[in-house]
Amino acid sequence: MKLYCVEGPDKDTLWDLTGARTVIGRDSVCDIMIDDAKLSRIHAEIIVEGGISIFHDKKSMNGSFINDNRVTRQILVPGDEIRIGDTKIQVREDHAAADVKFQDGKPIVTSAIPLDKLSDQIEEVVSSSRTIADKLPKTMPKELATTERLLKNLETIYDVGNSINSIQTLDELLDQIAEKLLSVFADVQRVCILLKDKGDEFEPKYIKSRSDIPADSFKISRSILKKSVKDEVCILANDAAQDERFSGAESIMTMNLRSVMCAPLVYQGEVLGLIYLDNREKPNCFDENDVALLSALANQSAVAIDNSRLYEDLQKAYHEAILALLNTVEAKDPYTRGHSQRTSRYAFGIAQEMGLNEEECKKIKTAAELHDIGKIGVRERIIDKESALSTMEFHSIQAHVLTGENILKPIEYLSFVLPVVRGHHEQYAGTGYPDGLKGEKIPLGARILGVADAFDAMTTQRPYNKPLPFKEAMKKLKALKGKQFDPDVVDALDKFIKQSYSVTPQDIEMPSTHTDLDPRAEKKSTAKETKKK
Repeated sequence: MKLYCVEGPDKDTLWDLTGARTVIGRDSVCDIMIDDAKLSRIHAEIIVEGGISIFHDKKSMNGSFINDNRVTRQILVPGDEIRIGDTKIQVREDHAAADVKFQDGKPIVTSAIPLDKLSDQIEEVVSSSRTIADKLPKTMPKELATTERLLKNLETIYDVGNSINSIQTLDELLDQIAEKLLSVFADVQRVCILLKDKGDEFEPKYIKSRSDIPADSFKISRSILKKSVKDEVCILANDAAQDERFSGAESIMTMNLRSVMCAPLVYQGEVLGLIYLDNREKPNCFDENDVALLSALANQSAVAIDNSRLYEDLQKAYHEAILALLNTVEAKDPYTRGHSQRTSRYAFGIAQEMGLNEEECKKIKTAAELHDIGKIGVRERIIDKESALSTMEFHSIQAHVLTGENILKPIEYLSFVLPVVRGHHEQYAGTGYPDGLKGEKIPLGARILGVADAFDAMTTQRPYNKPLPFKEAMKKLKALKGKQFDPDVVDALDKFIKQSYSVTPQDIEMPSTHTDLDPRAEKKSTAKETKKK
C-alpha cells in the first residue's frame, strides 16, 4: 500500500508503507516527516497487522480525518483520503500509477511498426507456403522457424483472449492484462497501462513490475507516447542510452533507457490508451516480432477494456436507478431518511473489523445501501404507524425482504446482494424471517447487516421508539448475542464504534435529527445545552 500527497507542503510525494509501523508527524524522528504547522510532532501512525493497514491518531492537537470523518482509528482501504492539518493524502494500491514521471527531450532511436504487422506476417507465411516446394533446402530451416514462432504467437493470442475477455471489472482486467504481458515477454521488467481521460490526456492507470525489480519511479518517454498516439503505430526503442547521437540528451540518460515497447489501444478507430513496457538493464531485448505480438495483444485488450467500461457504465446506471428508488422509499418515511447510508457505514466498519477483504467489504456496503428497497411495496400508513401492527400489517413489513430480492434479481451484477437483502432479518437462534435460518447458515453479510440495521434503528428516532444513546444500544445488542445476533458481529461493531470516534462510547449521544450526523457533533451540542441550563 502507498500514500500519495494530494495537497500540502509535500504535494505529489509518494510514500511506501513497507514496515510494520509507520509514524507520521512534524518531528524529524518520524518515518514520514511533513513540514505542516498544523500537525503534531507525532501526529499519527499506521500499523500493518496481518496484511491490514490500520491508521491510529496519536491524540493529535487538530485531529485526523478520513473521508471527512474525524477518527482515532480506522482500517485503511485504497481510495481513502486522509486529512491531517493542511495535508491531504490518498491511500493507493501498490500498483497505483501515481509515481510516473514523463520525460521530455529529443526524439530517441525508435522504429515505428504498423498495428497490422502480425497480419502481414501471417499473410507472408501463407503466401510462401504455396511455393515452398520450389524453395532450396537451405532456406527451409529459416522458413520453419518463422512459421513455428508465428504459430506460437497465435497460440499466445488465443490464450490471452480467453483470459481477459471474461473479466468485467476494469481493475481486474488491467491487472490480468499486465500479468499476461509479464508472462508472455520474459525480458519485460515493468508494465504501465495508460488510459485516456475525459480531457483527452493519457493518464497512467496501472503499473505492475516483476517481484525482483526495485520499486522506483516508472519513467515514460513523452516523445514515444506522443508518436504512438498520433500515428497509431507501435514503437520499438532499443538501447537509446548507448547511441552517441543522443549522449547529451539528459532525459535519455536519466531514464537509463535500454529497451522499450509501446502499443496503442485502438478500438473502432479511437485510441483508448497505451501499453508501455520496458527493460532498463538489458539492451536490444525486443525485436519486431515481439512488437507484432504486442500489437495483437493490445488490440484484444482494447476490445476488452471498451467492453468493461460499457459494463461498468451499465452497472452505474442500474445502481443510480436503484438508489433513486431507495430515495423514494425514504421519502415515504421521514424517520428513516439517511438510514441506508448510516447502516452501510456501520456494516462496512464491521466487515473491516472482522478482517474481510476489500472486495467483500465493498459488497456488504452495497448490500446495506439497498437492503430496504423492498419497502417501496409497503403502504405508508403501515410504515408510519406508531401503535402495534396487526398480524396482516406485520406480514406486509416482513414481505419487504422478498420484494427487495425480486426488485434486484433481474440486475445480474447485483446478484451478490440477494442473499444479504433476503436474510438480513434472520435471527441467530433461528427465529427470524423469511426462512428461519439459524447460526452460520445465515449468510455472513446478512448477519453483519442485521446488526448494523438494528443499531441504527435503536439510535435514531422512529415512530415506535425514542432514540437510544450509543452506549445503551450496544448494551441491548450484547444482551441479544447468540439469540438474535451473531456474537462475533456484535463484538466487531463494538470495536468499530470504540475505535472510530474521537470520544469514548460512554460519551456518545444519539443524533437529535434523522440526518447522517457525526455523533461527536451531537456530543458537543449536548454539552453546550447543558452549560446553558
